[in-house]
Amino acid sequence: MPRSSQCSPVKYQRMILRDFAGTKVQATIFDSDIDKFSDVLTLYKTYYISNVVVKTILPQHRIANNDYQWHINSKTVVEEVTGECSSISVSPYNFVLFLEFSKYINSDVYVDVIGVVIDAHPIREIPTVNGPQRIQELVLVDQQLIPKILTMWDQFIENESATIVKNIKSKPIIAAYRIRIVSFNGGSMSTKGSSTFVINPDIPEATILKSWCAYNKTQLEQLTLKKSYVGSSSAALKAPASHEIIEQTTFWLQSKISIPHLNQKYWYMACNKCYRRTNVDYKQTFDCVYCAEKQAIAMPRCLLEVQLSNKTRALIATLFGENTEKFISCSAETLMKNSSEVFDISSLFCL
Repeated sequence: MPRSSQCSPVKYQRMILRDFAGTKVQATIFDSDIDKFSDVLTLYKTYYISNVVVKTILPQHRIANNDYQWHINSKTVVEEVTGECSSISVSPYNFVLFLEFSKYINSDVYVDVIGVVIDAHPIREIPTVNGPQRIQELVLVDQQLIPKILTMWDQFIENESATIVKNIKSKPIIAAYRIRIVSFNGGSMSTKGSSTFVINPDIPEATILKSWCAYNKTQLEQLTLKKSYVGSSSAALKAPASHEIIEQTTFWLQSKISIPHLNQKYWYMACNKCYRRTNVDYKQTFDCVYCAEKQAIAMPRCLLEVQLSNKTRALIATLFGENTEKFISCSAETLMKNSSEVFDISSLFCL
């Protein structure tokens, strides 16, 4: 669906195209051209496409494994393929099971998931470093009947989320692509700017899940009625009033610290000035859009999810930077050099 960036009013719509050889390319349509092609390009159909603008694309903006992207504009010619050549086999999907979320918590790896939407929480506003932002939390389950929260941010609320909520009674199947797994609630889903959704997709995985829903209709209804998942959702917490919010205050906690998930990534690539996440390669210089540093350097920074507990309760906390290095006695560069994507930290040191 069409979107606009936070720093520009220009609308755009991205898509991924695939040829007979399996090569994928990212394509983007802008502004008024979006309406022109809205009824022309349809999911899973095959087309002859000519007269596109081909440009290189920076790694941080890539959603397909290709150094180049297409810009489709008013001069682009699109013709649907018919007959024997009209079918290109759909690439097999690599959907991640809900049980495997712990492998990807707070990592740079975006995943594809598929699930049944059984409930939706009201839209609400939360404070962020970029100011107040709206979110809506959807509750998904898979064939293991594991409920997980999917947080839809900003523009996803007006587009995809609105369509899903409108059809919530029918228990729609959604395929979500390029989703980030975060530590909230032991592993939940969150949208990114490049995330994409297909509602009730025409793929074998969705067909199987639809049949499973029909067979387990009673169990799904009971799960929705009891709302046992609400206690673990942030939507169940009452938002504090403005006078109740304490800003920049330090508290000391006496607690036991442990690592609930050993297979974390433990580091992320960051700007050496403001420490915000970046997709730029190690030690490469770049213009940081967050702190406006023109000669920022991409450096690894430690990130560790821990659990703090005492006799009364436990909470999840995140350690960053030097505090993490002291706690695990290992530098961010060492972690980076000894890991690919996700690994077991016990291979480097003992806890």
